Amino acid sequence: MYPKIVIEHFMKPRNVGTIKNATAIGYSETQGGGKAVIYLLIENELIKDFKYQVDGCPFAIASASILSENFKGNKIEEINRFNTNYFLMFFDIPEDKVKCIELVVNAFNDALSKVKDK
Repeated sequence: MYPKIVIEHFMKPRNVGTIKNATAIGYSETQGGGKAVIYLLIENELIKDFKYQVDGCPFAIASASILSENFKGNKIEEINRFNTNYFLMFFDIPEDKVKCIELVVNAFNDALSKVKDK
């Protein structure tokens, strides 16, 4: 049984797609074949746009959708020590789905590291 918010974001994911002139692109994949790409457009330290492509389970897709809704419009410096625990405010994480969420977290952190390197 999936939490209501996971079903909602899986059935109607927000901000799916790519950004042609992305400031940073983060990538992650799992041994099981899951893949996540996160595209960020940053202007004046602000996440102006956040798009993603995820090939994974409903928890992975929902996590990317939730992130895109909640971080779009935020300043980069407001996002510190980001990890899977962030999602606990939205839903309980089944032990067997942690890797699905880590897929998205790792892609997002990869994108953030590329912004901070510039």
